[in-house]
Amino acid sequence: MMGTPWYTILSNDAYKEDFAYTGAFIEEREKLIEDGAEPSMDSNGNMTEQDVRIKCEQSDLVIILLNIAVVPDSVVT
Repeated sequence: MMGTPWYTILSNDAYKEDFAYTGAFIEEREKLIEDGAEPSMDSNGNMTEQDVRIKCEQSDLVIILLNIAVVPDSVVT
C-alpha cells in the first residue's frame, strides 16, 4: 500500500466486512445493510424509498470517511 496513492482499502474483502461496507454495485443492497432501525414499508410491503436511501447513505459514508481520513493536515487547515 505504501507509495500507492490510489489504493482503495475497500478493494480488500476483509476490510469491506470490517468496515461494514456494501458497494453500490450490489443490487438491492439495502436489504443487506442492517442499521438496527425497523424499516418503513409501503402498501406493497416494500421498503419505502426514503428508508432505501438512508440505508445506502450509511454504507456510502464508510468510503467518504475513509477518503477524508487520508487527506493531509496541510490541506485541511
